[in-house]
Amino acid sequence: MSIYRKLLIAAATMVLSSYVFAADDAAATTEAAAPATTEAAAPAATTEAAAPADEAKAPEAAATAEKVDLNKATAKDLMKVKGLNSAKAKAIVKYRKKNGDFKSVDDLKSVSGFKKMKEDKMKEIQDQLTVG
Repeated sequence: MSIYRKLLIAAATMVLSSYVFAADDAAATTEAAAPATTEAAAPAATTEAAAPADEAKAPEAAATAEKVDLNKATAKDLMKVKGLNSAKAKAIVKYRKKNGDFKSVDDLKSVSGFKKMKEDKMKEIQDQLTVG
């Protein structure tokens, strides 16, 4: 048998077996999910009713918990802020070492790379930062 024929047979076997195993997984998933949905229908309704009130509080709590302190954060911590890349994070740390701690989040406009930034982009970044 040639090498090409063996490769063709191996590829066909893999494709066919993946469909068979995928069908088995789908059948097992639907069988396992069916009893759980009928038994848990009533508790799920009460949970869904309470969820919107919790979701309203969650973004506020997450926003305060996720704020990064400009005066204590490392470059790695600052890169977690949406809108800051590694170069800007390093520029913040370098500015802080040279000029001392930030007095307010508005001092960020003095850092190189932030001077020509658009106001809406700057506001989005400043909302994620704090000075402690």
